[in-house]
Amino acid sequence: MANTNTNNDTQELDKKKQANTSSSGSANKSIKNIGSFLVSVLITVLLIVGYFILGSIVLYECKLAQSNILPTSLECYPYTETLPEIQKVLTNIFITNTEPQESVKLSFPIDKYNSKNVILDMFRKYKEQPKSNFLINYIIAILEGLINYSNNALTSFFNLLNGAPEIVIILFGPILSAIYFGLAPIIGIFVFIYYYFAEMKWFFKENTNANINTNVNSKPVWNDVNLIEPINYGSALFLVFVFFILFWILLFTVTPMLAIGTFYMCLLMSFGYKGEIDNKKASIFTIIQEMFKHYKVTMTTVFSIMIIISAFSNLGAVSGVFSMLTVLLIYFNFIPINIFESIKATNLTHLSSFEQAYKKCDGTSNKPKTFFQNFENLFDNKKGGGIGRELKKLNKNMKG
Repeated sequence: MANTNTNNDTQELDKKKQANTSSSGSANKSIKNIGSFLVSVLITVLLIVGYFILGSIVLYECKLAQSNILPTSLECYPYTETLPEIQKVLTNIFITNTEPQESVKLSFPIDKYNSKNVILDMFRKYKEQPKSNFLINYIIAILEGLINYSNNALTSFFNLLNGAPEIVIILFGPILSAIYFGLAPIIGIFVFIYYYFAEMKWFFKENTNANINTNVNSKPVWNDVNLIEPINYGSALFLVFVFFILFWILLFTVTPMLAIGTFYMCLLMSFGYKGEIDNKKASIFTIIQEMFKHYKVTMTTVFSIMIIISAFSNLGAVSGVFSMLTVLLIYFNFIPINIFESIKATNLTHLSSFEQAYKKCDGTSNKPKTFFQNFENLFDNKKGGGIGRELKKLNKNMKG
């Protein structure tokens, strides 16, 4: 009998231990699930905020492209001293869903600040020095070609995207931009190759101001080198040979990095332009700040959906349903929290045109071409800048 009682007591103790262990395991699992849920909420908040910031940057770039103030012409300032005439446009931003639709107006003035470009200004000033060197000008011409291509590629893409509904730009613009930013610099490699050979015409030029004392305000005088000057002409041919050999080394080393670096440098520099909203200065940070106000409901909706999904996956069906009901109560204002209420802007006017501003240089219209038109014109001899035309010039110079 004593043994029987002892066994019963042992079994009871084992059951209690198992119950306690099971209870402790369930508690630990619940704490772990709650922790996972909180971590997922934090990550979700950061991702949504970061993504909408990117969307607002893309929106800013679209309006900048419509204003057409990026340096997209080698014949205009800041590449040269010729100031372009750019049509001033009022771009639509933060468009309402009302009928008729209205928007805030953002414009980019063509002032001293927006016209300044540190790199191109440095290049232009050097080219205008009386003792300007042909070899440095050759390198500058290649870099200017890459910068010009990059600005055209950015302007063309963002102006095309500017025609999409604004909510599409915000939600899908970062994804489309990421794809495009992966492809456009690759084309930049071919642009580098084009200018690398086309600008070899600088080897056959001589600055007659370089070896004499001239006024510091005078500009260089460039003359073509021909067979009458056999030493200079032979030196030019030797440089063509040397740079032809050098090309194959650069092609697989420096060229890709230079093309990619130039493209992203131009993208970053475009962030520095300043616009105006209601005659008040507006930068890219202003657009980001205003986006959080005008798209608060959109962000809250996306965040709520992600939180509900996370509650179902981490906390179970009961918690998921509870979170869904809570969101619905807030949305229908049973719980008085105004996170689903949009702001009422006071500076709205009827929509203006989405057409890109025209740019004129020396009386010639210079509306930036599309990405494919820019690439096609590299090979178009009839438009005064094709590879064939430049190679013919180079061949003519070599023959004297």
